[in-house]
Amino acid sequence: MEKGLVDQREMDKLRREAEVNHREGWEYAYVMDVSEEERTKGITRETGAAYLETEKRRITVLDAPGHKAFVPSMIGGATQADVCVLVISSRTGEFETGFEKGGQTREHAMLVRTCGVRQMICVINKMDEMKWSQERYDEIVGKLKPFLRQNGYDADKAKNLIFMPVAGLTGENLLKQSGVCSWYSGPTMMDFIDELVLPESKTEEDVLCVPLVGAYKDDGKTFIYGKVESGSIAVGEKIQVLPAKQEAVVEGISIESTEFEKCYPGDNVHLRVRGIDEADIHTGYVATSVPTSLRAVEYFQARVVILDVKNIICAGSRFMLHIHAAQEEASFHKLLAKVDKKTGEVTEKEPVCAKAGDVVMARIEVDRPLVMEAHKDFDKMGRFMLRDEGKTIAIGLVTKLYESTRESLAKK
Repeated sequence: MEKGLVDQREMDKLRREAEVNHREGWEYAYVMDVSEEERTKGITRETGAAYLETEKRRITVLDAPGHKAFVPSMIGGATQADVCVLVISSRTGEFETGFEKGGQTREHAMLVRTCGVRQMICVINKMDEMKWSQERYDEIVGKLKPFLRQNGYDADKAKNLIFMPVAGLTGENLLKQSGVCSWYSGPTMMDFIDELVLPESKTEEDVLCVPLVGAYKDDGKTFIYGKVESGSIAVGEKIQVLPAKQEAVVEGISIESTEFEKCYPGDNVHLRVRGIDEADIHTGYVATSVPTSLRAVEYFQARVVILDVKNIICAGSRFMLHIHAAQEEASFHKLLAKVDKKTGEVTEKEPVCAKAGDVVMARIEVDRPLVMEAHKDFDKMGRFMLRDEGKTIAIGLVTKLYESTRESLAKK
């Protein structure tokens, strides 16, 4: 509302709908939660998107689910993000529930870093209900800091983390400085985002790489969409979609419903294409240039940190692999070595099994070919997580792609 993207008439309509669903005060959530099921049950299930512009930036807001039942959808949102806003409730009991063992705050922080999100803004929300207590704020920040540091977010050294006290309903310290929080002198969230400079990992000169979130048809035209991770593409140019190796011509480029002639790294784009049908596109396919250096593989080597497993991990153990926008069933083909978590030195060659807390070098087999890159060459395309029975059991980095096919590798 503050940015003029939702008018008062629309908010009144959403307020009445929230009251009908016995969810008074949820009208702001309804701006992003658009499905009937999300609104009636009060839980975000899918990642919603909205767009806004400031004087300095064009911003895509991805509202990802927080409930543990919808973590795969949350991962899909995180893979498209450059910045994570981790929202923490300051209410007594609510922070503790989310942060203690089994709470979603811990898993979400770990997953967004594994997805390659390099900057975190941690907002301590509902501070107005806590009467802007600096003691409560310091208590929460004190518990979060060491945990987030373990996951690669550090306010002091890496300087990729900032904390701020906010009140979501009133917008204090989100868009405007709070007049009642005298002890906080930092920027508002929007001011911080406006001035934020992200380290550039890939440029428009690199090979085109757009991990696809999906495809749809509109007025008989086929659209594919995702975030440009590297390279650029212009209207009229030819692309190919891997691993299907199908070629198409880009007939239109839209970003936030605005038509453009060309798109660049960081753009969340919808490409209107000719030569491909929506039925040929699956989530996790990758749009790239013709020719391209990217390729799809059936096997890859990785450094894997085992987090939380019921049983031991061994060759043949199966799981769901999440890498960029892709989700695919996979298995450990072979455990190559156990390595020291700090030094990376091999401590045991070809172990029979691995357990929680171990770090292993492993060869992983995916059921269907996936496009990926070694982590050192392309960070966003080389980070992954493994999930099983609704839990994240491991995180990892791709270290090597195998040329081998199933037939040739089976002989080794």
